[in-house]
Amino acid sequence: MSKAITKECMALLKEASEMFDETGCVPGFDGEQVSAERIVPDAKEYISETIDDPETIYDPEIWDTPGFTLVLFWLAQKWHQRCGRLADRRSGNPQQYLTKEQQKACLDSAAAELIREITQGRPLN
Repeated sequence: MSKAITKECMALLKEASEMFDETGCVPGFDGEQVSAERIVPDAKEYISETIDDPETIYDPEIWDTPGFTLVLFWLAQKWHQRCGRLADRRSGNPQQYLTKEQQKACLDSAAAELIREITQGRPLN
């Protein structure tokens, strides 16, 4: 799987981000506007699956939803920050030094913080 993000994808993410800035909503799985905090549990579940199985398969139905991808990006950033605080800061990959339980605890905390930020209207970008 290529890690390069196409111009098309970047444009969709930018559009989802602008929608969030204006309405607090992002495009949902069906294309309708959905409150961003409602997508956090799905993003959390996806990351949790990757903790359990790092070989989790790319699912275009999920990833091709700009709202999900945007919320997943926000949550992944917060999760990595939290994991980095627990692991050796010199490590380029703190997850390799943390147990799955520690990683999931970081994820729980990151998801709760993200929901708080979304509902309080704090800037995420």
